[in-house]
Amino acid sequence: MDFLHTAVLLERISLIAKLSTRVDCDAEEREMVAAWISEMASAANEELLKVIFNTNAPGKIH
Repeated sequence: MDFLHTAVLLERISLIAKLSTRVDCDAEEREMVAAWISEMASAANEELLKVIFNTNAPGKIH
């Protein structure tokens, strides 16, 4: 996953969170949204950590 893909994923997380508060969602749907957000955020975090700590990665932070 590259930084662009990660940025898109984070934008999706933000949009899903916003829509779940503005659309008429019941408790079960909000629970599902929370699970999706958690899964996507975990995936983005894992990919970012791989890039940060990969010594051969272009754009390495450390």
